[in-house]
Amino acid sequence: MTHWADRLFREQADLFAESFEGMFEAADEEIGTLIDLLDEEFDCRPERSLDIACGVGRHVLALADRGVDAEGLDFSAEFVGRARDRASDRGLDDRTVFHEADMRDLGERSGSYDLITVFWNSLGYYDRETDVQVLADARELLAEEGVLVVEQSNRDFFLRNFDAATVSEDDGRFSVYRQTFDVETGRFSTRIDVFDATGEGYDYVDRMEWENRLYAPPVLRELCEDAGFEDVSLFGGFDGDDLTLESETVATIAR
Repeated sequence: MTHWADRLFREQADLFAESFEGMFEAADEEIGTLIDLLDEEFDCRPERSLDIACGVGRHVLALADRGVDAEGLDFSAEFVGRARDRASDRGLDDRTVFHEADMRDLGERSGSYDLITVFWNSLGYYDRETDVQVLADARELLAEEGVLVVEQSNRDFFLRNFDAATVSEDDGRFSVYRQTFDVETGRFSTRIDVFDATGEGYDYVDRMEWENRLYAPPVLRELCEDAGFEDVSLFGGFDGDDLTLESETVATIAR
């Protein structure tokens, strides 16, 4: 049976990639805030970075804009192609490299990076053992003073504010979200039905589905420690705020 990640990020890559279009400005802001946090709290000023499961390259391009030699890795040929096109459009070909590769094969790679990132709930696609292995492989690729940054939605906040169904509209395209949570596995199942508005109603486009795990903040710390990291800090976002039940995001920084 095809794993949902293969179906969504490969077979439906064109449709899913549309969700990134309005998020490049946010990525620029996130990277700017993260760079300040790494400098002030960890004395880290990255010169070379790797973004795991980089998608269409939002954060890679933002890092490159700040003078970092930035690389991205994703197993979706469509996403990698779009990332390369955007890098070319922004004149960042000389500072960016995009690899079409699976994060589960990270152990086959070599390099030395000052910063390795895993953004936007990209951890939790598979099982816990796989996630620990991905983090352990990332650790092997870090420079001596390198830093790993993992971003996930705050599971505790998400559950307290759980919304089983929502509808969004963007430029005549409607998306109907339905979501469930499995208490035993900690996995959120999401289904999105996409419609295009017409003069006479709506045309059905397609359905996207995925099922990923959000780890509770203490478990994120445990994953990093199981992967061999000795110094793990949790923040309520890239601004360095304390992590609370009201924090929408968990930024895990490990060395």
